[in-house]
Amino acid sequence: MPTYRVRPSKPVALITSVLGVAIVAFGVYSMVHRGQMHGFAYLWLVFGVVIIGFNLWSAFSSRGGTQVITRDDDPTPRR
Repeated sequence: MPTYRVRPSKPVALITSVLGVAIVAFGVYSMVHRGQMHGFAYLWLVFGVVIIGFNLWSAFSSRGGTQVITRDDDPTPRR
């Protein structure tokens, strides 16, 4: 039974990582600049780091598949 791993291409994963860094940096900067560094800012930072880490893992890991598709090679059913 063959198994296929589906993952984004390396350029897509790297671009989304860079965009994630920009979004996190802009969000944290704007919250610190306004003096509103509270729970939401920490939550924003944690989610951003997780998303960036997931994209980098998907780009550079040999097992970085985000979905696993398994094909069953059973013969066609009889009628």
